Amino acid sequence: MEKKPFVTKEQLEKIVEKYPTPFHLYDEKGIRQTARDLYKAFSWNEGFKEYFAVKATPTPAILKILKEEGCGTDCSSLTELMMSDRCGFADGDSIMFSSNETPAEEFVLAKKLGAIINLDDITHIDFLKDACGIPERICCRYNPGGYFSLGTDIMDNPGDAKYGMTHEQIIEAFKILKSKGVKHFGIHSFLASNTVTNEYYPTLAKILFELAVELKEKTGADIKFINLSGGIGVDYKPEQEKNDISIIGACSCFSISERDTTGRRSDLFISTMTFLLWIIRIMSSSF
Repeated sequence: MEKKPFVTKEQLEKIVEKYPTPFHLYDEKGIRQTARDLYKAFSWNEGFKEYFAVKATPTPAILKILKEEGCGTDCSSLTELMMSDRCGFADGDSIMFSSNETPAEEFVLAKKLGAIINLDDITHIDFLKDACGIPERICCRYNPGGYFSLGTDIMDNPGDAKYGMTHEQIIEAFKILKSKGVKHFGIHSFLASNTVTNEYYPTLAKILFELAVELKEKTGADIKFINLSGGIGVDYKPEQEKNDISIIGACSCFSISERDTTGRRSDLFISTMTFLLWIIRIMSSSF
């Protein structure tokens, strides 16, 4: 498969004459089209939203473009929260805060900005309560453990990851959080990185929606959304076939329709990184 950049060698040489290297060059038209293709692929889910991982490209100009295309941000640090606030994302629905070793001040700011706080560990419940109180809407990160496979191919090993709650822990976490006043819940999971296959999101959607049904039955929680996080990869090698987002969206719809027996389809969120920008970014350097 022939893969062409969005800029020619001659155009790049002219740009280099004016701007010193190294620099990153982005194609705004390409960014907007990719975001629109993403939303079109998941348009069957009324509450669908893309939360772009700020750590992948912490550039205000890029974030503002994505905001105009309806995207939110996924933050993992105080700086990313501050940047999202300055770029206009603090509207109560457009920031996800997913972090690991989290200082109290970051939870405080996340709550102040109306971010959806994604708890990585069951021990964070009491820490969050002491830092700024438990909000009425919250998310928990799930790690099923073991190996994550697609067919006969092992994609990753979540069992070795230190992030996310086990099956037993997330059930207990929902019970505790519900007792502390949480009214609306979300489930988040990230099981594999840079998958070059159309099967990843549909498979993960199946796992998480089955978990949502179980959590509702065992805890009575109102599961407002499922966040499939990132994981859609890039066909860096010439022999690799590009992920087809329209197929991924359609297959995810099928997986969810088969398993969402809660009487209300939960909103679907994702948090892409390289997929959203890879084809429209060039790094230029000269020595």
